[in-house]
Amino acid sequence: MSKRKRPDPKSSGSNLNEPHEKLLLDLIRSSQEKGATMNELKRDKTIPATMISRLTTSLKKKNLIKEVASMNNRGVKHFLAMEFEPGKELTGGEWYIDGTLNLSKIEDLKAKCVMILERHRHRVVTLEVMCGYFVKEEKLSVEQTKEILKNLVLDNVIMEVKSNGMNEFASTRIGEVCYKLTGKKSGNGEARAGAFASVPCGACPHIGLCSPDGVISPTTCVYFQKWLDF
Repeated sequence: MSKRKRPDPKSSGSNLNEPHEKLLLDLIRSSQEKGATMNELKRDKTIPATMISRLTTSLKKKNLIKEVASMNNRGVKHFLAMEFEPGKELTGGEWYIDGTLNLSKIEDLKAKCVMILERHRHRVVTLEVMCGYFVKEEKLSVEQTKEILKNLVLDNVIMEVKSNGMNEFASTRIGEVCYKLTGKKSGNGEARAGAFASVPCGACPHIGLCSPDGVISPTTCVYFQKWLDF
């Protein structure tokens, strides 16, 4: 939820000349960062619909409310109390600038992801490492980093795998989420997901108990052996 400043009762109430203004301001405040459209305000039965337009104009002049256009419908204005910032429903979230998807920024971040994985071509990179870089160097949130990685997975540029603790996963915890570039090109030139995309460890309910020398072990697992043979 967007951060909300505590409204000053004196500044927000002393300028209101009639009871209906306060009622409307309270109604708009109740919608928080989502805001309320003119139609939504008029549907409220506590204030005569014929007064809404005049009251919103008055509240705007007193800097108690503001109008924000919706990303999905630029022609529809939402009224928000001044102490709220518009939410993702209106702005589109962090990947949008003035209602337009920031494609150049997204592609730049995707390219940096690939560069990191290129430098570690012979081993996997953990989600923790990827998030650590992007949070520190690019000022992204962990959730934003995951969205970039998910986008690359959907593009079949990288694959998400879970560690089995062996070989290229030797330095990672069993079950830890990792990423690597997709496999070699197939005969028709399309990138193939590779056998790692279907590694049985990712779906194993006992992966947390699995270790190279344990009772449950990749060396004794028939499913893991079949996957290696594949």
